[in-house]
Amino acid sequence: MTHLHDILIRSANAHPDQTAIIFEDRSLTFSALLRASVALAAKLVEEGAQEGDYIAFLDENSLEFPLVVFAVTLIGAIFVPVNFRFASDEIAYVLSDARPRFLLTSPSYAKLAKDAVTHDGAATQIVEVPRAETLLDVPHRTFTPARPDPSGPAMVMYTSGTTGFPKGALLSHSAYLANIRAIANAGNLVSEDKMLVALPLFHNGGLIAQLLPALSLGALAVILPRGFDPDRVLSIVEEHGITVTMWVPTMLAMILGANAQERHDAASLSKIWYGSSPIAPKLYARVKATFGAALYQFYGMTEVGMTAVLTPEDHDTHPQATGRALPITAMRIVDIEDQDVRPGEVGELIWRQSPTGMIGYLGKEEASRETIRDGWIYTGDMARNLDNGVFLLVDRKKDMIISGAENIYPREIELALLTHPDVAEVAVFGIPDPVYGEAVCAAVVVKEGRVLSEGEVIAYCAEHLAGYKKPKRVLFEQALPKNTAGKVLKAQLRAPFWKHEERAI
Repeated sequence: MTHLHDILIRSANAHPDQTAIIFEDRSLTFSALLRASVALAAKLVEEGAQEGDYIAFLDENSLEFPLVVFAVTLIGAIFVPVNFRFASDEIAYVLSDARPRFLLTSPSYAKLAKDAVTHDGAATQIVEVPRAETLLDVPHRTFTPARPDPSGPAMVMYTSGTTGFPKGALLSHSAYLANIRAIANAGNLVSEDKMLVALPLFHNGGLIAQLLPALSLGALAVILPRGFDPDRVLSIVEEHGITVTMWVPTMLAMILGANAQERHDAASLSKIWYGSSPIAPKLYARVKATFGAALYQFYGMTEVGMTAVLTPEDHDTHPQATGRALPITAMRIVDIEDQDVRPGEVGELIWRQSPTGMIGYLGKEEASRETIRDGWIYTGDMARNLDNGVFLLVDRKKDMIISGAENIYPREIELALLTHPDVAEVAVFGIPDPVYGEAVCAAVVVKEGRVLSEGEVIAYCAEHLAGYKKPKRVLFEQALPKNTAGKVLKAQLRAPFWKHEERAI
C-alpha cells in the first residue's frame, strides 16, 4: 500500500461483502463503501476538484465521514478535517490558512459552514455531501485513483501552537500508513476484532488510531455519534460484541461513575486502548478489575503521530509510565543543549521525523524550523527517562491543558479574553476536575472602574471559542504574579488547586 485509499481498495477486494462500518442503524460493506467513495470522488471532480487541491470537511461522526476521507484521497486531494466544535470565526481561520477549494459538510452544518465562508471572504465552495445510500444509487462509473507522491501531503491536521492560533500539520500518505500499521501491531489488533470508534473522526485518535487500522485489516468499525453516554456505549459493546476500543480516562471515569457496567454485558471487550492523558492509579485499578481487559496506553501528538505504547506487560512493571517508543520510530529525551539526559533525569521529548512525523506546518516555515531540527521533532513535552526505554511525562512545557479528550492551549483563551473591553490582564491555567482531569480556570484583572462577573467572562468565551475551551472557573485578581522579567507565574496561580490532589504523574 502506498496511499490511504489503498486501505479501502485492498479490503474491498479481499472482503467485498463483509460489513466495514456501522453507524447507528446504517451500515456499509467494504464494496459498498468503495462504490460510495468513488461516486463522491467523481462528483467532486465534476464540480472542479483536482489533484493537489485542499478539501475541508465539517461534520460530526457519521457513516459518510469515512467515504469523504477516501473520496478526497482518491482524487489526490489533501483532506482537511475541521473540528465541528469550532465557532464560525475559528472555522474561518482554518479556511483562511488552508485555503481549501471546497468545504464539504452535512446538512446539519451547512449554515455554520456558510457563516464561516462569509466571515473569511474566501472563494471556498460549499458542497453538501449526499447520504451514502444516495451515492450508491449513482450509476457505476470507471474511476482511476490518483497516485501522487506518497511522501507528499495527504492531510492537514490542525493543532494549537504556542501562539494560541491553530497550526496545520501536513502529514504524508507514507507517514500515515506507517503509523496505522504500527498502531495495529502495538495494540494487537487482528482482522477478527470489532472496533468501537468513540473518539471524533476529525482527530487523529478517531481516524488514524482507530478507524483506519480497523479497515486496513478488514475488521469491523462501529462508529459512535456525537456525545458519550455510558449506558448507550456499553449497550453497543454488548449488541455488536465489541472487542477493542480507545477511550480517554474521562470516558472510563464516566462509565464507572454511572455504574453502567452493572447493566450491560461487556465480556467481549478484550482490549482497551486509552490515551490523551495519564490514567490515575485508582481509576486504572477499577478499570482492570471491572473489565478484565488488556490495557494499552498510547502516546502521540498531531505532529509525530502515535509513537509510543505502554503495553499490558509494561503496566505491570511501570504502572505510572507513559510508554516506550514503537519499533518503527525513535525517541530521545534531551536537555537544553540537546544532549541526551541520563536515566531518572527530565528533559524534552523529541521524536525522529521519519517515518511517522509531519512534513511541516502549512505556510509556517519559521514554526516548522523551530519544531523540526536535524530530522527530529521537538514536542515541548517534558519527560523523565526511566529504565529500559520507558519514559514518563512529567509536565507540559507549553502549559497545555488536557480536559477530557481535548488539548486546550491557554494562550488562545487569553487572546480571546484580552479583546474584552473590561479585561486588563488574564492568565489561563488548568485546575483539577473529577471527571475531565483538568478544567480551564481564568485569572482576570479587570480594568480600573469596570465591573465583570464570572458569568460574563464565561459567556464571552463561549461567543468566541469552542464550548470546551471556556473557563469553568474565573478568579478576579488585583494583579497577576510576575517574575522580574514580567512573565506571569502560572505555577504560583496553579499551586493552591493541586496542593491536595492525587496526580497520575
